[in-house]
Amino acid sequence: MAAAGWRRFAWWMAAAIGICLAAALQDTAVYVIDLGTDPRMRLKLHEEAPWFVIYYTMWAVLTPLIFASARRVPFSRHRWAAPVAFHITASVAVSATLPTLLYFLFCAVWRGEPLSVLLGPALPFWASAAAARAIIDPITYWMILAAGFALRAFDDNRERERNAAELHRALVAAQVEALKMKLQPHFLFNTLNSISFLAVERDVGGVVAMVERLAALLRSSIQVAGSQLVAVREELALADQYLAIEEVRFTDRLRVTRRIAPGAVDALIPSLVLQPMIENSIKHGFSRRIDASRIDIAIRRDGDALVVTVADDGPGVPPGWDLATHCGRGLKNVIERLEKLYPGEWGFTIRNQPQGGAIARLRIPWQEQPEAVPEPIGAARALAPVSR
Repeated sequence: MAAAGWRRFAWWMAAAIGICLAAALQDTAVYVIDLGTDPRMRLKLHEEAPWFVIYYTMWAVLTPLIFASARRVPFSRHRWAAPVAFHITASVAVSATLPTLLYFLFCAVWRGEPLSVLLGPALPFWASAAAARAIIDPITYWMILAAGFALRAFDDNRERERNAAELHRALVAAQVEALKMKLQPHFLFNTLNSISFLAVERDVGGVVAMVERLAALLRSSIQVAGSQLVAVREELALADQYLAIEEVRFTDRLRVTRRIAPGAVDALIPSLVLQPMIENSIKHGFSRRIDASRIDIAIRRDGDALVVTVADDGPGVPPGWDLATHCGRGLKNVIERLEKLYPGEWGFTIRNQPQGGAIARLRIPWQEQPEAVPEPIGAARALAPVSR
Protein backbone atom coordinates (compact mmCIF):
# COMPACT_ATOMS: atom_id res chain seq x y z
CA MET A 1 0.00 0.00 0.00
CA ALA A 2 1.33 3.47 -0.91
CA ALA A 3 2.13 6.10 1.70
CA ALA A 4 -1.01 8.09 0.81
CA GLY A 5 -3.11 4.95 1.29
CA TRP A 6 -1.58 4.31 4.75
CA ARG A 7 -2.23 7.90 5.77
CA ARG A 8 -5.84 7.63 4.67
CA PHE A 9 -6.22 4.36 6.58
CA ALA A 10 -4.69 5.97 9.68
CA TRP A 11 -7.12 8.89 9.50
CA TRP A 12 -10.10 6.54 9.19
CA MET A 13 -8.88 4.46 12.16
CA ALA A 14 -8.34 7.59 14.26
CA ALA A 15 -11.83 8.83 13.37
CA ALA A 16 -13.40 5.46 14.26
CA ILE A 17 -11.55 5.31 17.61
CA GLY A 18 -12.55 8.92 18.34
CA ILE A 19 -16.22 8.18 17.67
CA CYS A 20 -16.12 5.08 19.87
CA LEU A 21 -14.46 7.01 22.71
CA ALA A 22 -17.03 9.81 22.42
CA ALA A 23 -19.88 7.28 22.55
CA ALA A 24 -18.29 5.60 25.59
CA LEU A 25 -17.88 8.92 27.39
CA GLN A 26 -21.46 9.82 26.57
CA ASP A 27 -22.85 6.56 27.94
CA THR A 28 -20.69 6.85 31.07
CA ALA A 29 -21.83 10.41 31.75
CA VAL A 30 -25.50 9.49 31.29
CA TYR A 31 -25.10 6.44 33.54
CA VAL A 32 -23.50 8.50 36.32
CA ILE A 33 -26.23 11.13 36.07
CA ASP A 34 -28.92 8.46 36.08
CA LEU A 35 -27.58 6.94 39.31
CA GLY A 36 -28.28 10.17 41.15
CA THR A 37 -31.89 10.53 40.00
CA ASP A 38 -35.02 9.64 41.91
CA PRO A 39 -36.06 6.08 40.86
CA ARG A 40 -39.73 7.00 41.27
CA MET A 41 -39.47 9.52 38.45
CA ARG A 42 -37.88 7.18 35.94
CA LEU A 43 -39.81 5.80 33.00
CA LYS A 44 -41.78 2.61 33.74
CA LEU A 45 -41.89 -0.30 31.31
CA HIS A 46 -45.57 0.17 30.41
CA GLU A 47 -44.95 3.88 29.82
CA GLU A 48 -42.21 3.49 27.24
CA ALA A 49 -44.45 3.08 24.17
CA PRO A 50 -46.61 6.20 24.72
CA TRP A 51 -43.60 8.24 25.86
CA PHE A 52 -41.48 7.47 22.80
CA VAL A 53 -44.43 8.20 20.49
CA ILE A 54 -44.71 11.64 22.09
CA TYR A 55 -40.93 12.11 22.19
CA TYR A 56 -40.32 11.41 18.49
CA THR A 57 -43.42 13.39 17.52
CA MET A 58 -41.71 16.34 19.19
CA TRP A 59 -38.63 15.84 16.96
CA ALA A 60 -40.88 15.49 13.91
CA VAL A 61 -42.44 18.88 14.74
CA LEU A 62 -38.97 20.37 15.23
CA THR A 63 -37.67 19.01 11.90
CA PRO A 64 -38.97 21.88 9.68
CA LEU A 65 -37.49 24.40 12.13
CA ILE A 66 -34.11 22.66 12.07
CA PHE A 67 -34.25 22.52 8.26
CA ALA A 68 -34.98 26.27 8.26
CA SER A 69 -31.98 26.89 10.53
CA ALA A 70 -29.83 24.86 8.12
CA ARG A 71 -30.81 27.24 5.31
CA ARG A 72 -30.44 30.43 7.34
CA VAL A 73 -27.15 29.44 9.00
CA PRO A 74 -25.41 27.25 6.38
CA PHE A 75 -21.89 25.86 6.41
CA SER A 76 -19.42 26.84 3.72
CA ARG A 77 -15.75 26.33 3.01
CA HIS A 78 -14.93 29.93 3.92
CA ARG A 79 -17.44 30.37 6.74
CA TRP A 80 -17.84 27.46 9.12
CA ALA A 81 -16.81 28.58 12.65
CA ALA A 82 -19.88 30.74 13.33
CA PRO A 83 -22.38 28.15 11.95
CA VAL A 84 -20.73 25.36 14.01
CA ALA A 85 -20.95 27.47 17.19
CA PHE A 86 -24.57 28.35 16.44
CA HIS A 87 -25.72 24.78 15.82
CA ILE A 88 -23.80 23.37 18.81
CA THR A 89 -25.48 25.94 21.07
CA ALA A 90 -28.88 25.35 19.49
CA SER A 91 -28.61 21.54 19.69
CA VAL A 92 -27.65 21.60 23.39
CA ALA A 93 -30.29 24.20 24.32
CA VAL A 94 -33.10 22.41 22.43
CA SER A 95 -32.07 18.98 23.76
CA ALA A 96 -31.85 20.14 27.39
CA THR A 97 -35.12 22.09 27.53
CA LEU A 98 -37.78 20.63 25.24
CA PRO A 99 -37.52 16.89 26.08
CA THR A 100 -37.30 17.76 29.80
CA LEU A 101 -40.36 20.01 29.59
CA LEU A 102 -42.18 17.35 27.60
CA TYR A 103 -41.40 14.69 30.22
CA PHE A 104 -42.60 17.06 32.93
CA LEU A 105 -45.95 17.36 31.15
CA PHE A 106 -46.00 13.60 30.57
CA CYS A 107 -45.62 12.94 34.30
CA ALA A 108 -48.27 15.54 35.15
CA VAL A 109 -50.86 14.42 32.57
CA TRP A 110 -50.19 10.71 31.89
CA ARG A 111 -49.16 9.71 35.40
CA GLY A 112 -51.24 12.28 37.19
CA GLU A 113 -48.39 13.37 39.45
CA PRO A 114 -49.34 16.45 41.49
CA LEU A 115 -47.40 19.64 40.88
CA SER A 116 -46.41 19.74 44.54
CA VAL A 117 -44.39 16.55 43.97
CA LEU A 118 -42.99 17.53 40.55
CA LEU A 119 -41.86 20.95 41.79
CA GLY A 120 -40.95 19.79 45.27
CA PRO A 121 -39.17 16.52 46.07
CA ALA A 122 -38.68 15.74 42.38
CA LEU A 123 -37.07 19.09 41.55
CA PRO A 124 -33.47 17.75 41.55
CA PHE A 125 -34.58 15.08 39.09
CA TRP A 126 -35.33 17.69 36.43
CA ALA A 127 -31.86 19.18 36.61
CA SER A 128 -30.37 15.70 36.15
CA ALA A 129 -32.80 14.94 33.33
CA ALA A 130 -31.91 18.16 31.53
CA ALA A 131 -28.20 17.36 31.84
CA ALA A 132 -28.72 13.84 30.50
CA ARG A 133 -30.81 15.12 27.57
CA ALA A 134 -28.16 17.74 26.79
CA ILE A 135 -25.66 14.90 26.38
CA ILE A 136 -27.83 12.40 24.48
CA ASP A 137 -30.22 14.33 22.25
CA PRO A 138 -27.85 16.63 20.28
CA ILE A 139 -27.10 13.57 18.16
CA THR A 140 -30.75 13.58 16.99
CA TYR A 141 -30.53 17.31 16.27
CA TRP A 142 -27.38 16.87 14.17
CA MET A 143 -28.83 13.91 12.27
CA ILE A 144 -31.84 16.03 11.29
CA LEU A 145 -29.52 18.93 10.46
CA ALA A 146 -27.41 16.68 8.23
CA ALA A 147 -30.57 15.52 6.45
CA GLY A 148 -31.50 19.17 5.91
CA PHE A 149 -28.13 19.95 4.38
CA ALA A 150 -28.37 16.84 2.19
CA LEU A 151 -31.81 17.90 0.91
CA ARG A 152 -30.54 21.41 0.28
CA ALA A 153 -27.55 20.06 -1.66
CA PHE A 154 -29.93 17.87 -3.68
CA ASP A 155 -32.19 20.85 -4.47
CA ASP A 156 -29.21 23.02 -5.42
CA ASN A 157 -27.87 20.30 -7.68
CA ARG A 158 -31.25 19.92 -9.41
CA GLU A 159 -31.42 23.69 -9.86
CA ARG A 160 -27.96 23.72 -11.41
CA GLU A 161 -28.95 20.88 -13.74
CA ARG A 162 -32.13 22.73 -14.69
CA ASN A 163 -30.19 25.93 -15.39
CA ALA A 164 -27.62 23.98 -17.39
CA ALA A 165 -30.38 22.40 -19.46
CA GLU A 166 -31.99 25.79 -20.10
CA LEU A 167 -28.63 27.27 -21.04
CA HIS A 168 -28.01 24.43 -23.46
CA ARG A 169 -31.47 24.92 -24.97
CA ALA A 170 -30.83 28.66 -25.34
CA LEU A 171 -27.43 28.02 -26.91
CA VAL A 172 -28.87 25.53 -29.37
CA ALA A 173 -31.63 28.01 -30.24
CA ALA A 174 -29.00 30.70 -30.82
CA GLN A 175 -26.97 28.37 -33.02
CA VAL A 176 -30.03 27.46 -35.08
CA GLU A 177 -30.95 31.13 -35.34
CA ALA A 178 -27.40 31.97 -36.43
CA LEU A 179 -27.45 29.35 -39.17
CA LYS A 180 -30.91 30.45 -40.22
CA MET A 181 -29.75 34.04 -40.54
CA LYS A 182 -26.75 33.07 -42.61
CA LEU A 183 -29.05 31.20 -44.99
CA GLN A 184 -31.74 33.89 -45.24
CA PRO A 185 -32.37 34.92 -48.86
CA HIS A 186 -31.55 38.60 -48.38
CA PHE A 187 -28.18 37.80 -46.86
CA LEU A 188 -27.25 35.33 -49.58
CA PHE A 189 -28.65 37.63 -52.28
CA ASN A 190 -26.54 40.58 -51.14
CA THR A 191 -23.44 38.40 -50.87
CA LEU A 192 -23.96 36.75 -54.26
CA ASN A 193 -24.69 40.14 -55.79
CA SER A 194 -21.35 41.37 -54.52
CA ILE A 195 -19.70 38.27 -55.99
CA SER A 196 -21.37 38.84 -59.38
CA PHE A 197 -20.24 42.47 -59.35
CA LEU A 198 -16.65 41.36 -58.76
CA ALA A 199 -17.02 38.82 -61.57
CA VAL A 200 -18.24 41.49 -64.01
CA GLU A 201 -15.23 43.58 -63.04
CA ARG A 202 -13.07 40.50 -63.75
CA ASP A 203 -11.72 40.63 -60.26
CA VAL A 204 -10.95 36.92 -59.99
CA GLY A 205 -9.08 37.34 -56.74
CA GLY A 206 -11.97 39.27 -55.22
CA VAL A 207 -14.48 36.58 -56.28
CA VAL A 208 -12.36 33.83 -54.76
CA ALA A 209 -11.87 35.82 -51.56
CA MET A 210 -15.62 36.57 -51.28
CA VAL A 211 -16.61 32.92 -51.79
CA GLU A 212 -14.03 31.82 -49.24
CA ARG A 213 -15.33 34.35 -46.72
CA LEU A 214 -18.91 33.21 -47.20
CA ALA A 215 -17.87 29.55 -46.90
CA ALA A 216 -15.88 30.25 -43.76
CA LEU A 217 -18.80 32.04 -42.14
CA LEU A 218 -21.25 29.27 -43.00
CA ARG A 219 -18.77 26.64 -41.82
CA SER A 220 -18.39 28.42 -38.50
CA SER A 221 -22.16 28.52 -38.09
CA ILE A 222 -22.51 24.79 -38.73
CA GLN A 223 -19.47 23.64 -36.76
CA VAL A 224 -20.34 25.32 -33.47
CA ALA A 225 -18.71 23.46 -30.58
CA GLY A 226 -21.47 24.41 -28.14
CA SER A 227 -19.37 26.25 -25.54
CA GLN A 228 -21.25 28.67 -23.32
CA LEU A 229 -18.19 30.84 -22.69
CA VAL A 230 -15.40 31.51 -25.18
CA ALA A 231 -12.42 33.87 -25.31
CA VAL A 232 -13.01 37.36 -26.65
CA ARG A 233 -10.45 36.62 -29.36
CA GLU A 234 -12.78 33.90 -30.73
CA GLU A 235 -15.74 36.27 -30.88
CA LEU A 236 -13.59 38.85 -32.61
CA ALA A 237 -12.39 36.26 -35.11
CA LEU A 238 -15.93 35.42 -36.13
CA ALA A 239 -16.90 39.10 -36.19
CA ASP A 240 -14.03 39.66 -38.62
CA GLN A 241 -15.45 36.94 -40.87
CA TYR A 242 -18.83 38.66 -40.85
CA LEU A 243 -17.39 42.14 -41.37
CA ALA A 244 -15.19 40.91 -44.23
CA ILE A 245 -18.35 40.15 -46.22
CA GLU A 246 -20.12 43.38 -45.19
CA GLU A 247 -17.06 45.44 -46.17
CA VAL A 248 -17.38 44.09 -49.73
CA ARG A 249 -21.07 45.01 -49.81
CA PHE A 250 -20.52 48.57 -48.56
CA THR A 251 -17.07 49.00 -50.20
CA ASP A 252 -15.36 52.14 -48.88
CA ARG A 253 -18.45 53.29 -47.01
CA LEU A 254 -17.95 50.94 -44.05
CA ARG A 255 -15.24 51.98 -41.62
CA VAL A 256 -14.72 49.77 -38.57
CA THR A 257 -12.76 50.97 -35.57
CA ARG A 258 -11.59 48.45 -32.97
CA ARG A 259 -10.45 49.54 -29.53
CA ILE A 260 -9.56 46.37 -27.66
CA ALA A 261 -7.84 46.88 -24.30
CA PRO A 262 -4.68 44.84 -23.57
CA GLY A 263 -5.61 41.59 -21.88
CA ALA A 264 -9.26 41.81 -22.87
CA VAL A 265 -8.84 39.27 -25.67
CA ASP A 266 -8.17 36.58 -23.05
CA ALA A 267 -11.36 37.34 -21.10
CA LEU A 268 -14.36 35.04 -21.33
CA ILE A 269 -17.57 36.14 -23.00
CA PRO A 270 -20.78 34.22 -23.78
CA SER A 271 -20.63 32.80 -27.28
CA LEU A 272 -23.04 34.10 -29.91
CA VAL A 273 -23.22 37.59 -28.38
CA LEU A 274 -20.80 39.95 -30.13
CA GLN A 275 -21.94 39.48 -33.74
CA PRO A 276 -25.60 40.34 -33.00
CA MET A 277 -24.46 43.68 -31.58
CA ILE A 278 -22.43 44.42 -34.74
CA GLU A 279 -25.14 43.16 -37.08
CA ASN A 280 -27.70 45.27 -35.26
CA SER A 281 -25.67 48.43 -35.91
CA ILE A 282 -25.19 47.59 -39.58
CA LYS A 283 -28.83 46.69 -40.17
CA HIS A 284 -30.39 49.66 -38.36
CA GLY A 285 -27.62 52.15 -38.91
CA PHE A 286 -26.36 51.69 -42.47
CA SER A 287 -29.63 50.46 -43.94
CA ARG A 288 -31.60 53.51 -42.78
CA ARG A 289 -29.10 56.30 -43.35
CA ILE A 290 -27.11 56.62 -46.55
CA ASP A 291 -24.36 58.73 -45.01
CA ALA A 292 -23.75 56.36 -42.08
CA SER A 293 -20.28 54.90 -42.30
CA ARG A 294 -18.77 54.11 -38.91
CA ILE A 295 -18.85 51.09 -36.61
CA ASP A 296 -16.89 51.45 -33.37
CA ILE A 297 -16.16 48.23 -31.40
CA ALA A 298 -14.68 48.69 -27.93
CA ILE A 299 -13.85 46.00 -25.38
CA ARG A 300 -12.26 46.80 -22.03
CA ARG A 301 -12.11 45.88 -18.39
CA ASP A 302 -13.93 48.05 -15.88
CA GLY A 303 -13.05 46.87 -12.36
CA ASP A 304 -14.49 43.39 -12.00
CA ALA A 305 -16.50 43.62 -15.22
CA LEU A 306 -15.98 43.18 -18.96
CA VAL A 307 -17.58 45.98 -20.98
CA VAL A 308 -18.32 45.57 -24.70
CA THR A 309 -19.76 48.42 -26.75
CA VAL A 310 -20.72 48.66 -30.41
CA ALA A 311 -21.56 52.16 -31.63
CA ASP A 312 -22.64 53.51 -35.01
CA ASP A 313 -23.36 56.90 -36.57
CA GLY A 314 -26.73 55.90 -38.01
CA PRO A 315 -30.16 57.41 -37.25
CA GLY A 316 -30.33 55.85 -33.76
CA VAL A 317 -33.27 54.10 -32.17
CA PRO A 318 -36.72 55.55 -32.97
CA PRO A 319 -38.75 57.41 -30.32
CA GLY A 320 -40.55 55.10 -27.94
CA TRP A 321 -38.27 52.18 -28.70
CA ASP A 322 -37.73 49.98 -25.63
CA LEU A 323 -35.38 47.02 -25.29
CA ALA A 324 -37.78 44.97 -23.17
CA THR A 325 -40.70 45.20 -25.63
CA HIS A 326 -39.20 45.90 -29.07
CA CYS A 327 -36.19 43.59 -29.23
CA GLY A 328 -36.18 40.79 -31.78
CA ARG A 329 -36.08 37.06 -31.29
CA GLY A 330 -32.30 36.82 -31.44
CA LEU A 331 -31.80 39.55 -28.83
CA LYS A 332 -34.34 37.90 -26.53
CA ASN A 333 -32.26 34.73 -26.71
CA VAL A 334 -29.13 36.71 -25.82
CA ILE A 335 -30.83 38.33 -22.83
CA GLU A 336 -32.19 35.01 -21.62
CA ARG A 337 -28.73 33.41 -21.73
CA LEU A 338 -27.14 36.36 -19.94
CA GLU A 339 -29.65 36.05 -17.10
CA LYS A 340 -28.95 32.34 -16.76
CA LEU A 341 -25.17 32.77 -16.87
CA TYR A 342 -24.96 35.87 -14.65
CA PRO A 343 -28.24 36.17 -12.68
CA GLY A 344 -28.60 39.77 -11.55
CA GLU A 345 -24.98 40.59 -12.45
CA TRP A 346 -25.20 41.65 -16.10
CA GLY A 347 -26.36 44.65 -18.06
CA PHE A 348 -27.35 45.16 -21.69
CA THR A 349 -28.64 48.43 -23.15
CA ILE A 350 -29.19 50.01 -26.55
CA ARG A 351 -29.63 53.78 -26.55
CA ASN A 352 -28.99 56.86 -28.62
CA GLN A 353 -25.73 58.80 -28.34
CA PRO A 354 -25.64 62.57 -27.77
CA GLN A 355 -23.54 63.05 -30.92
CA GLY A 356 -25.89 60.87 -32.99
CA GLY A 357 -26.20 57.20 -33.74
CA ALA A 358 -26.87 54.35 -31.34
CA ILE A 359 -24.66 52.41 -28.94
CA ALA A 360 -25.18 48.86 -27.65
CA ARG A 361 -23.46 48.23 -24.33
CA LEU A 362 -22.88 44.84 -22.66
CA ARG A 363 -21.51 44.52 -19.12
CA ILE A 364 -20.75 41.10 -17.55
CA PRO A 365 -18.53 39.86 -14.69
CA TRP A 366 -14.86 39.61 -15.61
CA GLN A 367 -13.56 36.08 -16.12
CA GLU A 368 -10.35 34.81 -17.64
CA GLN A 369 -9.64 31.45 -19.20
CA PRO A 370 -6.88 29.46 -17.42
CA GLU A 371 -4.68 29.33 -20.51
CA ALA A 372 -5.03 31.89 -23.26
CA VAL A 373 -4.32 29.96 -26.46
CA PRO A 374 -5.21 31.73 -29.72
CA GLU A 375 -7.46 29.71 -32.01
CA PRO A 376 -7.62 29.87 -35.81
CA ILE A 377 -10.46 31.74 -37.41
CA GLY A 378 -12.05 28.49 -38.55
CA ALA A 379 -12.54 27.52 -34.90
CA ALA A 380 -14.55 30.62 -34.05
CA ARG A 381 -18.12 30.18 -32.88
CA ALA A 382 -21.11 31.43 -34.81
CA LEU A 383 -23.10 34.33 -33.43
CA ALA A 384 -26.86 34.73 -33.29
CA PRO A 385 -28.48 37.45 -35.37
CA VAL A 386 -30.41 40.16 -33.62
CA SER A 387 -32.87 42.78 -34.65
CA ARG A 388 -33.75 45.99 -33.01
